[in-house]
Order: sequence, then C-alpha cells, then structure tokens
Amino acid sequence: MKHRRIIVDIAVIIVAFFVFVIWYENCIKDTVPTSSFSQVSSYDVYLITPDESYQFWQYMNQGAADMAELMGVRYFWRVPEDRTARKQIEVINEVVNDGADALLVAADDPKLISNAIEDAKARGVEIVYVDAPANEEAKTTLATENYDAGYIAGEKMLSYLDQLGMDSGSIGIISIEDKSTALQREDGFRDALAAKLRYIPLPTVYTNGESAEAQQAAENLINQNSDLVGLFATNEGTTQGIGNAIQANNNKFVGIGFDRSDATMRLLDGGSLKAIINQNPYTMGYLGMAEAVAAMLGKDTGPTYINTGFTVLE
Repeated sequence: MKHRRIIVDIAVIIVAFFVFVIWYENCIKDTVPTSSFSQVSSYDVYLITPDESYQFWQYMNQGAADMAELMGVRYFWRVPEDRTARKQIEVINEVVNDGADALLVAADDPKLISNAIEDAKARGVEIVYVDAPANEEAKTTLATENYDAGYIAGEKMLSYLDQLGMDSGSIGIISIEDKSTALQREDGFRDALAAKLRYIPLPTVYTNGESAEAQQAAENLINQNSDLVGLFATNEGTTQGIGNAIQANNNKFVGIGFDRSDATMRLLDGGSLKAIINQNPYTMGYLGMAEAVAAMLGKDTGPTYINTGFTVLE
C-alpha cells in the first residue's frame, strides 16, 4: 500500500506540473492584463534555507530560480551565517526590512521562527513553506510525507536484511536533534521495524547533521554493538556519514539513508549504501515559487499542503 502511495504522489506531481505549464502558456498570457506582468517583475521573492552546504538546498534553489526566470520575478537565495534558528530569524527580519514581497522558507526550528514569520505576514509578506514548515500558518507548504518516507526506509532495511539471511541483530539510527522532519522519518522507520521484533533499533544518536560527526557516531555504534546489522540516517549529511563508516568496514552493514547527492550516490554505487530515499527539492522550489507568485497576484493558491513525493534509489 505504501509503495502504491509513492507512485500516486509522483503521478500527482507530474499532472500538477503539466497543468501549470498549460495554464501558463495557454491561459495566463492571453487573459492576465499586461499590467499584472509589469507588477510581477517588480516583486522580490527570497528563498531562506537553514544553510547552503547540502546539495538538497542547491537543487531547491535551482527549482525556485528556474520558475522565477519563467515568471519574470526578482529572486534571491539567502542563508544564515550559522545553522541556527536565531540566525535564520535574523535573515528573515533583514529581507523583510529590505522589502521582500514573498518568502519561501525552510524552517530550521518550527517554533522559534514562527514569531518572525508572523511579523512578516503582518507587513504584507506572502509566506510559502518548502521542506519544513514553521508553526505559523502560510499560504501553502510543499514537503515530503516524512513519516511515510521513513516507513519505506524501514521496510527496505528489513528487505535487505532478509536477502542477506539475517534473522536478528541491532540497528543504529543517526539523526539530527530537534528537527521535526528528521524525527518524523525516525518514527516511520521505527514503526516499520516493529513489524519484525527480532531486530532491535538502538537509541537514536543525535548529531549536528554533518557527515564527519555522523561518521564518527556510526563507527562508535559499530565498535560498541557486536550484533549490529544495519544503520539508518535521516538526512544528506548523516547518510554520507554512515556510508563512509560502512565503507571503512568493508560494507558489512546495511545502510539506508536520505537525499541524493554526488557523495551519497558514489556510496550507493559502491555498495556502502543499499538504498536512498530521494526527496524532490527541485519540485519544492519550482512549484513553491509558482505558489508565491499566485499569492502575490491575489490568485487562489489551492491546497494548504502539497505532498511533493519521494522515490527509492537502489
């Protein structure tokens, strides 16, 4: 059932994309007054992500930039100096003071940045969430169904262990502390493992999300648990970390993680990772920008949540 749902999600995205193209090419150009396009060209839209180090964010930026160019909007990508909610709040306040008309925001902390989002809305700024929403209401959120993605990751872990003839053992989980998206993935993964009680998920090791710290955490789990059979990671950096640790141990463990990048794909191709849950950050940025433009023009932005889907790379 969950595999079927992935297919449905992807189909919905494809249909939505072509509907948008048809709507833009055949309807907007013929029916929207020229003054509206002139107005759009004066809009400033900012993408604000927690950082820029992951390729995930770079894909999202490319999607937003491509749609901004198509629509004729001025577009900027801004990131905080450090990956903290406080620094992200500073960026939000700064671009609002600079005259932002709309923000695409990937919330570092959904609770802490909500006041800044509320203040931005009070000043007439349109808000669209991409990847990770804050608690404050926005026009729409474009994101992955993170629990479902984690559940599929758990099913993949069990499938690969079965293929290897395993019948028991412990499984390590390496994640990012206080990140709602990662916590949802972890919950889904644990629930999938609960279907086969012979595998014991270890207490989650929380890191800063970077590959070096995640690799050290993975190596510690390997050294401290003689019955370890698998490792699961919840984002791009931690996935690279567990893959590096598994590679250093002759690929003896099943590694499942999140997010396609050059580094994670090399680890997948080399057998150090068995599967990667690949989100659609380009789609988040691309359709998120379209939603922002619609909001600024006072058009209907549709549902308040858009599931951008995911695929499994093996």
